[in-house]
Amino acid sequence: MKHPFYALMMALSLISCENNDNTIDDPRPVDKNVYQFQFKSYAVKNTVLYQGAKGEKSTPDESYLNNYWSLYQEPTWEKISLDLKNKTIKLLSETSTTDFTYSFTIANDSVMIQENNNSKPTYIGDFHKNTSSFTLKRTYRYVKKVPRDDHDALLITKSAHFGTTQYENIFVNIFSTPSEMIKTGDQVLWTNIEYSYKEL
Repeated sequence: MKHPFYALMMALSLISCENNDNTIDDPRPVDKNVYQFQFKSYAVKNTVLYQGAKGEKSTPDESYLNNYWSLYQEPTWEKISLDLKNKTIKLLSETSTTDFTYSFTIANDSVMIQENNNSKPTYIGDFHKNTSSFTLKRTYRYVKKVPRDDHDALLITKSAHFGTTQYENIFVNIFSTPSEMIKTGDQVLWTNIEYSYKEL
């Protein structure tokens, strides 16, 4: 009599496990691992110009930028793919072969990439998880140093970088301070632009 009782109890426990209707719905949303973004708009955040024999500062309006960068309104990359699981960000161009992939870290909303084997990470922009958007930060720089004497050459540098430019990180190499701008043609110009992307 003992054996049929144990067999019945065993069968009931198996049936009970197979028909477990006590599922609990988790109301929390599932976190996404990969975000795909498309470029939507741009905004010039600030433009600063130092020029002349006294290094006088001004803040020209946006139209002034066309003299130096004709394509600043469009980013090089129309799409961005952000993979939170593998910690990679892909900058994707639809018109050229300038696609790049970087490893990244996020601190608060700030995205930092490892670029050109630098030990210090480069600030690239902000990931806004709550609005599923990304802001790519780009800065454009133009520096012109007129020859000081007959042995010097004209020096012009024109570049684009991730992040932002401030007084402290442009007055470093060619000119240390505006007071070194002693020729009429000397110029230091920078602009910081934000490119806004929305999720596809």
